[in-house]
Amino acid sequence: MPNVPRSAKPIFRVDLFPPRSLSRRAARNIVLFIAALTTTIGFIFWSVGAWPVIGFLGLDVILLSLAFYFSFRSARQEERIELAHGNLRVTRISVRGEREEFDFQPYWLRVVLERGEDEQAALFLRTHGKSLEIARFLGADEKENLANKLEAVLRQTRCNPADIPI
Repeated sequence: MPNVPRSAKPIFRVDLFPPRSLSRRAARNIVLFIAALTTTIGFIFWSVGAWPVIGFLGLDVILLSLAFYFSFRSARQEERIELAHGNLRVTRISVRGEREEFDFQPYWLRVVLERGEDEQAALFLRTHGKSLEIARFLGADEKENLANKLEAVLRQTRCNPADIPI
């Protein structure tokens, strides 16, 4: 693929992150509320002699905390799509911070949105027998919006001779 310098100003850029409806602060407050509630319930059971229940109540709080931890950890992934003169680059940053880059020549690139069952959708970039699924963590409507934007930008780039690589 073409070797485009990183300093080239992109024509189009979009940064994608997994959607999160709950902030870290709200998650912490939920865990603290559940911990206080289960502690109160645990003391009631302890006072009537059913002290083993306390361990199970504590286990619920630990499992809820772990679920929030893994949920917010998965939110650290990122996907960046940049269109510069003669190159479309998809950069993926994983949960662990590992970086992958995929370069495409935009003139031949197709944006394909495949709809499946139950309102599921998959968004692909395809060219010369190669295919890359992008925006895996987005919903079907968000993928459709992204596909429309990418198609419009690629169409505009193809029609503008200044943006077509020599």
